Amino acid sequence: MKEPTKVSATISAGGQPSEEDIAALKAAGYRKIINLRRPGEQNQPLDPQAQGEVVTGLGMAYAHIPVDPKNLHPSSAAAVIKEIEEADGPVYVHCAAGGRAVTHALLADGKGKSADAVFKKAEEIGAPVTDEGFKAFVNKVADGK
Repeated sequence: MKEPTKVSATISAGGQPSEEDIAALKAAGYRKIINLRRPGEQNQPLDPQAQGEVVTGLGMAYAHIPVDPKNLHPSSAAAVIKEIEEADGPVYVHCAAGGRAVTHALLADGKGKSADAVFKKAEEIGAPVTDEGFKAFVNKVADGK
């Protein structure tokens, strides 16, 4: 797993963690992991259920919100925002490589802000939203377009 993208003081996002990475996230103070990968996606060292067992076995909270990157829907953003708001400390949101995760984390951090503000924050943290599908998703969720 590459270094997580720090979206805020309590929200980080990135790619798929291994079991060792999950233990390192716990040691770093993360309290919850949100998995956006769908069951059956390729290159999953742990399927979502097994990952949940590892995470909860370490005493952290776990949420699985499957997100299809080709069919993004505002309901997934609402679910991620709710899980982050309910978290008891820092959260790591992940997908396969980080695109879905960073986009959802940015929307959670930017709840109530315009799409332009979300895009500006993305640039500031070094994670610009360049994928056209993700851009349209941010516009739809943040601005209702």
